[in-house]
Amino acid sequence: MSKEKRFPAALARIPEATWIFLIVFIIASVLVPNFFSIGNLSTMLLQACTLTLLSVAMALTLMMGSIDLSMGGVVSMSGVIMAYMMNAGLSAWIALPAGLLLGLVFGLFNGVLVTKLKIPPFIATFGSMGIAQSIANTISEERTVTWVASEKTSLISFLGSKALVVEAGEGASNTLTISNLLIITVIAVAIVWFLFSRTTLGSNIYALGANQETARLSGINVTRWRIIVFMISGLLAALGGIVVMVRSNSVQPTIGANMEFQACVAAVLGGNIMTGGRGSVPGAVLGALTLYTIRSAMSLLGIDTSWVQVAIGVVLVIGMIINNYVTQRESQRAAVISRSAGKGGAEA
Repeated sequence: MSKEKRFPAALARIPEATWIFLIVFIIASVLVPNFFSIGNLSTMLLQACTLTLLSVAMALTLMMGSIDLSMGGVVSMSGVIMAYMMNAGLSAWIALPAGLLLGLVFGLFNGVLVTKLKIPPFIATFGSMGIAQSIANTISEERTVTWVASEKTSLISFLGSKALVVEAGEGASNTLTISNLLIITVIAVAIVWFLFSRTTLGSNIYALGANQETARLSGINVTRWRIIVFMISGLLAALGGIVVMVRSNSVQPTIGANMEFQACVAAVLGGNIMTGGRGSVPGAVLGALTLYTIRSAMSLLGIDTSWVQVAIGVVLVIGMIINNYVTQRESQRAAVISRSAGKGGAEA
């Protein structure tokens, strides 16, 4: 095969989320002043950390044929509880693991509701979101929770510090900063991606999303794997709670409100379809970066923040249209291949 033929084939294998991100990024870089500055890009990457974690979590549940609407509430609840524990004098080395454990427990709770009690994922996780948000409101008394910086909270200071600072000129717009939070986010996503692509996690999730009964007949423990995915989702949501808590050095009880909606938009924009059986972790990351590219561009243009949700809704519709088109195209291609194979077998 010639290089000319191989090149288009290689382009076709690139996820559509990559093209969407590149198009949005290039348009923003050309039309929005100061967007393509290392200072703004550094800020955008840091701000996107929480949404990236939640988008990856949402992608896993969508690929499984489910959904997790509780993650916004888990972000609020875990953040408030961790901040409350430190405000009570406990060490951050105790508070942060406790918050992560709480995320795992809520993920387990969601998994049991869906698999054992047979409650539809939309209803089960929506109810869990309400429970988690209510816990956050009750513990915080609907007020911002802060803590006094001390040796016991030195871990928070470390997580919020900058791992790398490169000055390419004068001013913040010419300064590249890499936060420890960004590094932790990259590591967490890399671990999930490794587990998804190098272990049975990915194949089992695809199988569950395609057809649960077929997956069961093939020997997959459907109940166990669905619970595992919900627990991973809860853990990533709690990690997102740590990110927002460290960034602001305080926690508002409603900090996670509507984050599940944005995560769903990012995951769908990244090629993860609502019916399950198709999608990717890198696609979810690209979806999150696309959303924050739009948010950053609108902010620099001085557009009112109330229009951000409108833009996100439009992006969700566009993402679903693209996903439907790609799914139909792949189905048609598979049908053509199947018919060709059938003809070949008949001729033989």
